[in-house]
Amino acid sequence: MVKRKRTTEPKYKRLSRIYYNRMFPRRQDAIQVAWSVAAGVFIGIWPTIGVAIILTVAFCALFRLPKVPGIVSSFVANPLTQFGFFYPTGYMLGCKIVHPEAIKFDFLEEFQGLSFKNFTTVISHLWNDAADHLLAFMIGITIVAAIGGAIFFFLAYFIVSYRKKKWIAAKTGYIHNLIAEDEVLIKEAHKGKKPMMHIYPFKALRPVNPAEAETISALPYDVMNRAEAKAMAEGLPHSYLRVTRAELELPDSVDAYDPKVYAHARENLDKMIEDGVIAFDPKPCLYVYRQTMNGREQYGLVCCVPAADYFNGTIKKHELTRADKEEDRLRHVLATNANTGPVFLTYRDNGQFDIFGAVTKRKPVYDFVSKGDGFGHTVWVIDDDAEIEAIRKSFEEIPVSYIADGHHRSAAGARAASYRAEQNPKNTGNEEYNRYLAILFPSTQLKILDYNRVLKDLNGRTPEQLMEEMKLVFDIEELPSMQSPSKQNQVNFYMGGKWYACTFKDKFLKNLGPVDSLDVALLQKLVLKPLFDIDDPRTSKRIDFVGGIRGLGELVKRVDSGECACAFAMYPTTLDQLMSIADAGEIMPPKSTWFEPKLRDGLLVHTLD
Repeated sequence: MVKRKRTTEPKYKRLSRIYYNRMFPRRQDAIQVAWSVAAGVFIGIWPTIGVAIILTVAFCALFRLPKVPGIVSSFVANPLTQFGFFYPTGYMLGCKIVHPEAIKFDFLEEFQGLSFKNFTTVISHLWNDAADHLLAFMIGITIVAAIGGAIFFFLAYFIVSYRKKKWIAAKTGYIHNLIAEDEVLIKEAHKGKKPMMHIYPFKALRPVNPAEAETISALPYDVMNRAEAKAMAEGLPHSYLRVTRAELELPDSVDAYDPKVYAHARENLDKMIEDGVIAFDPKPCLYVYRQTMNGREQYGLVCCVPAADYFNGTIKKHELTRADKEEDRLRHVLATNANTGPVFLTYRDNGQFDIFGAVTKRKPVYDFVSKGDGFGHTVWVIDDDAEIEAIRKSFEEIPVSYIADGHHRSAAGARAASYRAEQNPKNTGNEEYNRYLAILFPSTQLKILDYNRVLKDLNGRTPEQLMEEMKLVFDIEELPSMQSPSKQNQVNFYMGGKWYACTFKDKFLKNLGPVDSLDVALLQKLVLKPLFDIDDPRTSKRIDFVGGIRGLGELVKRVDSGECACAFAMYPTTLDQLMSIADAGEIMPPKSTWFEPKLRDGLLVHTLD
């Protein structure tokens, strides 16, 4: 029998560590923990006569807050601190406010003897003989409890936020090191070689009944919030949102990044397989996915791409990823053992699209129009080995592809591959987990929509003052009606019920690089930062973004309702600009592109094994 090692850590240190971890848990939402802690402190300080824990649990349950931090924090108030500090401080503060008349006995000493047994007697005595002192005490202790709760609210928020950030960094550091090592090895291996794309067929996990394809498939996980996801999945027991946004089936108190969410996603995916709702194709295939929007069609090749191509730059990026979002998708991929949604890639077509002509003349396996937006979705299967090989060879003529949408998915897919490879000492690079799901669309078929800006206020300026300052940046012309910008370097501005065509002055357009020449970059540099004091549009709460799919009418609605003060309608970024920036290894400003229609999750899923 192996003897358990006894810890040499002093008991007080161990207890302090336990209380600290329970009070400031790193895995839960910082705001929710902060409210729980604040409630526990307030209830603990307030004279709750031994029922502080019960009241704290009830409060946290009522508002769906984590209970343990509140319970632990309620012990901040104990007999030593209550009668040694909180009660005397509250009583003195209350007396400063109420100015009660003098009494012949010690109020606090009398109150200190309060218990369940003598509650009626003591309170009756205090009410009859020292009512104004009792009132002063209650007012004062309420203020002290509120101040204590507020202090601990901010303390808990910052501690939990810091611990969570540090925990995620530590957890992902190991994987980041592996990725860095892989990048070096892959780049060394590709020295002197002609760059080329690599695509692979896979056994798609997909809806069994074509008639259910629409209700099973869903919009991407990141285009809706939790409440919207729950509403979209309502009445649809097999909606793929129950996999990609599994938190919609859990209590709102469960954080979206809680391990329970990822475990529940796996449970739901497994159940859909067990129930025969979705099933694997019998052999590896390629797939053609057509999307139709307002009469415009785009055809994509659904395949798997190797993580190695992501690391060596064959798959080019143009956006930065957020660590928390990337970590979320990585955990989702590893938990479900699947790429549940595709990465949207584009490429410069060199005749590859012509190969799909024969495929699209066949009967598709899925063909439906989604009710929510009216967009068409059609899928064909390519299962002939000779046809698959011809397509693979054709795409090897393309040197690189570009991430149009799905940078977090792409990063997570590549990182998951590295993680799985590290776990397998016999990894050869040919295992299924070394690839992730993607859809390749030719750039000639894609259209980037405008991504517009609305401002919540004028930053202390009057409309007249703002217009005068904008005239230093733009040549401005009032428009007779609502309309989109007609050319690059033109931004249409809406304020006070009027539209204006604003063209950047020529002096601002000289000697610009591929990023600086973007209209969104010019607007940020010349208008949003100097006039509106918006340094980072990703984090500022004074600016919001409206995708072009919603139309200019949405801008008018937001401004005319008083929700916003003004709006900028942008000229869309072009595919050539996107690819030029990616080729230069540069990063586009945030919220530069909006692609429609969105790819459906759940139509074709790639599993790692």
